[in-house]
Amino acid sequence: MELPEGPYLLGIDLGTMLIKAVIFTADGEEVSSNGMEVGVEYPRPGWAEQDPEMLWKTTCKVIKGLLEKAPIAPEEIEGISLTGQMHGTFLVDKDGRLARKRAIIWLDSRSKEIMNQFYERGVADTIYDVSGWRLITSMQVLHLKWLLENEKEVLERTAHFMACKDYIRFRLTGEAAMDYTDASVTGLMDLRRATWSQEILKITGIPEGILPELKGSWELGGEVTREASSETGLRKGTPVAVGAGDICATALGAGAVNPGQLTAIIGTAGIYELTVDKPLLDEKRTYSVAYHAIPDKWLLEAVQMTAGAALRWFKDEFCGEEAREAAERGVSPYVILDEKAAGSPVGSRGVIFHPFLQGERSPFINPDARGLLFGLGLWTGKGDVVRAILEGVAMAAKDNIEVFRQRGATVNEIRMTGGGAKSPLWSQIMSDVLGTRIRVPKVKECGALGSAIEAGVAAKVFRDPVEGAEKMVKIEKEYTPNHENTEKYQRIFRLYKKLYETIWNIYGEASELFSNL
Repeated sequence: MELPEGPYLLGIDLGTMLIKAVIFTADGEEVSSNGMEVGVEYPRPGWAEQDPEMLWKTTCKVIKGLLEKAPIAPEEIEGISLTGQMHGTFLVDKDGRLARKRAIIWLDSRSKEIMNQFYERGVADTIYDVSGWRLITSMQVLHLKWLLENEKEVLERTAHFMACKDYIRFRLTGEAAMDYTDASVTGLMDLRRATWSQEILKITGIPEGILPELKGSWELGGEVTREASSETGLRKGTPVAVGAGDICATALGAGAVNPGQLTAIIGTAGIYELTVDKPLLDEKRTYSVAYHAIPDKWLLEAVQMTAGAALRWFKDEFCGEEAREAAERGVSPYVILDEKAAGSPVGSRGVIFHPFLQGERSPFINPDARGLLFGLGLWTGKGDVVRAILEGVAMAAKDNIEVFRQRGATVNEIRMTGGGAKSPLWSQIMSDVLGTRIRVPKVKECGALGSAIEAGVAAKVFRDPVEGAEKMVKIEKEYTPNHENTEKYQRIFRLYKKLYETIWNIYGEASELFSNL
């Protein structure tokens, strides 16, 4: 196979469970990739932490392994950038050492009581109105408030507060900074002014001195140091872009850079982010708003708790026969499930599925909400249930996206990524339910690609991230809505909503009943 021509750009994606590095050409061709899994520590119920030193060492191993098998030399890499899990609290002292040996990450819920107090006192409303983010326990404003009340000495020796990708970039370059995307989800940034909010700092008592300089994701964040070069194998002096948080980098890597383009990430959860040209807050505070990984654009964001995880649950619990068939045929079990679902008509022969298998947080918050299969009959087959799951996830997506539309935002195209995008049937169902064209990018590692685009700007390969996206993002498949199916799904959607509205009070009643049996 002929080696694609450079220049070459390195994108590093620091996921919660997997660290991956990918080398791309400037026209978006993947040259080589490498990855390693990482773990999460749960020292107490509700706590979730990671060891920053372990993350750095793993990143070094991933990069070294990548360079060893890549068909290019480290000197040929023009630029580097990182993306990573958002909402993490990584703390460093004035000497560059960890001020707290473990980082609190987005899965942590130890600050639940503080969050409830903030809602009761109206502080949560202020945080939304200033920062654009609906308060959840993942957010660093709550992590830092908890540390202020329980580990004050940690903050007293902290010089720099960072997100995950900022810490790894700090180890690469020795420079401390945070980009606007990660800052905009902390609950501490003034969304309109793009500065740390004095109002929120005053309310919470969080010290301003620990907050880092803010920069654009595409700006130069430093260069690979001699020490980092020795540990990773990268060329000393290689420019490193500041980088963006993972879901924002994914929107860039999917090519959703124009207003009206929505990125739908159908992974374990369902993440929907709509590109807009002004920070459009919600009067009902239903969705959140973050900075985009490109200049002068924002993302309206909504997250449903369960998407692909619902199908995986059904596969694992009820599809042993399909798993055996898949092994015999040498295909994924999901291919078999797609084939079964394709034999069921629109509406799954009357079966409606609610994907609330872990409660729900958008477009409504109800931790007691539960999954539902409605309309089962003696005529119901497994294919009907599988299709109902695919349709139910799409209905939940519509429920979230309709909130954006109700605020006057336009959705004219969807870029779909994640495991769900691998299924032609699911992609078509999403297009039909949403009544919108869906385009699936060729590169599946959209976060790493978005990161590489930022690297290209910092290395002066591209003028700006939009130009980089135009050159690097390629579309593999496109799905257009079948208008007859869209009309049918519109009627089913009304029943989908009426069902959960009707049993709303039963969620809490059932939770109390079964927790006390």
